[in-house]
Amino acid sequence: MFSAIFQHQVGYLAACTLIALVLGGAAWVLARRVDNPRSAWWASLTVALTGVLGVTFMNSSRASGKCVLNHQFTEPFHTTQGLWNLAMMVPVGALALMTVRRPVPVLVGVVVLPLGIEFTQATVDGLGRVCDSSDAEMNIVGGLLGLGIAATVFTVYRSLDWRAGLKGALIASTAFLLLGAGVARPMLDVTNVDGTGLSSTESDQRWAVETAVKEAFGDRYDIGQLYEQPCDDLPCKNIIFNLHSRGQSHGDVFGNGSLSWPDKQHLNVLLEDSDRPTVMGYPVAGAKAPSTDQEANRVARSYIQQRYPWAMDANVQQTFAVGEKAELGWITNWRWTHSGVLMPRMLDVQVDRVGHVSQIDVTLGPTSVNLPKAKLDAKQAENAVTKAVAERLRVNGAADSKFRVKAFTVKAVDRDGKWAPNWLVNVIGDTKHRRDEAQPSDPGETYRVNAVSGQVYDSGGHSMKLR
Repeated sequence: MFSAIFQHQVGYLAACTLIALVLGGAAWVLARRVDNPRSAWWASLTVALTGVLGVTFMNSSRASGKCVLNHQFTEPFHTTQGLWNLAMMVPVGALALMTVRRPVPVLVGVVVLPLGIEFTQATVDGLGRVCDSSDAEMNIVGGLLGLGIAATVFTVYRSLDWRAGLKGALIASTAFLLLGAGVARPMLDVTNVDGTGLSSTESDQRWAVETAVKEAFGDRYDIGQLYEQPCDDLPCKNIIFNLHSRGQSHGDVFGNGSLSWPDKQHLNVLLEDSDRPTVMGYPVAGAKAPSTDQEANRVARSYIQQRYPWAMDANVQQTFAVGEKAELGWITNWRWTHSGVLMPRMLDVQVDRVGHVSQIDVTLGPTSVNLPKAKLDAKQAENAVTKAVAERLRVNGAADSKFRVKAFTVKAVDRDGKWAPNWLVNVIGDTKHRRDEAQPSDPGETYRVNAVSGQVYDSGGHSMKLR
């Protein structure tokens, strides 16, 4: 929640502070009117809660419906983001106990509040941002720490009633658990990861993202929150980030992207994800709204001449419509081949219906490499994938599931510092026979087969065992 988004937000923070003071004053007046002896504590708690909510939902926009569940529980303790999340809730936990003097209800509150915040971020448009279990974890720890400090002080003076509110707290806890399991959980698409590594504004990762985005789009966009996404069991990470159009008051419209780390070789940015152009589309100087493949190709070529002139050396280029009637515009691919083998360097540019760039995908690999001679042909590669997928289906108890395979090209792939020719093989699920979630892949997933060793890799880059 706390992140680099504070830059350019002085006005918002000032307004948030003013609102917190006003609400705090109102809480003080109300407490005095009902003869509550802790009016000052009620005012302080209101100010603290308003500040937490204000900072949490700053720069919020469209809800994603997704949450990242981080299994590496100790990781946020080593990040600036995580420590801020902890610190901001310490006053809330302490002030809550000072105000109500009932430890059990306060305990329930400091657990439920962060969970409710993350759920809101994932599901409510206008209040959405990144929903991450690490945020909730550190908020809860901070609240418990504040509660523990206040409880220790009050216990010394024997001024706490540990049984007060116990029944109500248990009922509320049960209700929240039932709502969470029966209502909230089905509304969320959970992504399980082993570490998200939220980045700070001074990190090398932020600098790398800023450099890559500036090369692609100049100074048109502001970069929002960043976090790391591990590549499963592979020794790599992706830096995930949000983009906001600079100078535009459209908080509900944003783009997102990823940059491979630490090699910084692969950049993907999605500015628009629908058939309706938005302020996020990148305008190309001198470009007009295209209506044909050729016109879209000219817009894309004009863009790369300005931003990626090295792509003009590609020896393979094609443009095709996205959607039956080009509802999502057109994509132009630039590819390099050497001795009939597809090289790692690639560039894709998507142009929308008004002639703005809506998505780019850049891979900065070499344009030629020395490769060992391939030992497998297309048919042998297809047979290897067929055996590997069939074995996985058998292990998963879905041996009767149907699928088709098709090898379509050879590509140079670097694995563990060694280049080798790899067959790319589409694995296409037969939807007529699909009966459950055990089907190994969605239609069109691309598997790889090392054309020298015969090793098969699934669409996630993981080795597959052969029978």
